[in-house]
Amino acid sequence: MRRTAVLIYLAIFIGEVVWSSLVPLVPTYSDRFDLSKLEAGVLLAAASLTILLASIPATMLSDRYGARAVTLVAVAGMAMADVGQALAGRYWMLLVARALFGIAFGALWVAGVAWLAEAAGELQARALSLTITTAGLAGIVGPAFAGVLVQRFGLAAPFLTCAIATAAVVSMMALSSSDAGQRLDGVPPLLQTMRAAMGSRLILSSLLLMTLGGFVGGATNLLAPLQLHQNGLSSAAIGIAFSAAAVAFIASSGVVARFGERAAKVEVGVIATVLMSATLLIVVVSTTTPAVLSFLLLRGPIAAVMFTITFPLGVVGARAAGVSLSAVAALLNMVWAGSALVGPILAGAITEVASPEASYLVVIVMALAGSAWMATAGRAPRVAREPDCTRTVTGR
Repeated sequence: MRRTAVLIYLAIFIGEVVWSSLVPLVPTYSDRFDLSKLEAGVLLAAASLTILLASIPATMLSDRYGARAVTLVAVAGMAMADVGQALAGRYWMLLVARALFGIAFGALWVAGVAWLAEAAGELQARALSLTITTAGLAGIVGPAFAGVLVQRFGLAAPFLTCAIATAAVVSMMALSSSDAGQRLDGVPPLLQTMRAAMGSRLILSSLLLMTLGGFVGGATNLLAPLQLHQNGLSSAAIGIAFSAAAVAFIASSGVVARFGERAAKVEVGVIATVLMSATLLIVVVSTTTPAVLSFLLLRGPIAAVMFTITFPLGVVGARAAGVSLSAVAALLNMVWAGSALVGPILAGAITEVASPEASYLVVIVMALAGSAWMATAGRAPRVAREPDCTRTVTGR
């Protein structure tokens, strides 16, 4: 189990590095391709769209061919998409490469998570929470990694480096022997599974937290780098700023992940979303460099709580609803991708016709509305200390 988990975490880590590497490079690509704010938002959202489209097919393919096989194809596809991003010489070429990356990365977050959950057994809640911590660690490395390499070696450097690392990981995955992640028998119809999932308040709360986190992240990843660039910061400085914020994210996420299912409480989500709304007010009041940097640093630990408890809530909700965790992972993937898709485009469009402050205000309203809904959802049910997770994962 340990070797399988490490390889899946490595694949997620490298994929998240590629994902976050684009953020500090948006101003550079905007200058190179003469992009409007809306076009820059579309660039950030391209992978989110294909992640959204890939999630359900990845679930169906995992059920038919096994999560391990789909994960191998997904990671190999990520390596090829990284090469495409490195070699893109036009805006549309970069969009296509980014879209292909989203397909592969989305499949990894469905099939890879299902493979990891099956391998982890009764420790699945903690193991899946650590995927968020892993993504946060990549958020530390990615922006600074991309900013520094681009300044020294050019735009292709971070993507080619990640392509080589991803190819090495998929080779080790193919050579590893794992009983987990094989084709499952007796999996219920997908529509039936989704209906059961949508009837669970805990699963719905986890989906809402993922959605709100995606909206906040999408708007921040577009507007904060552009504002810092306008204030005179270089790509490297912007990358370092995002990496510093990610340090707070991963430290908080690691703490929350240790609690596993004990963190599966709706009240925790309510508090986190209210605090996020208050933090967003900082950049509504001021867009100076100290204000934006303060916002990024404060946002880190709050976002960590919002994202990290989604899987524990999903695990408890999946068990209570009698649905497979792979279906819940697909739903989480879809709502995150959907919000990350709409977030930058919406923020870019509002900024074009109004201002960045107006974009942040829209996100604040969404967060407060979500917090109000979760406050009426009731408390999460108490769960056994050592539940049997095998039946939930396999769907048998």
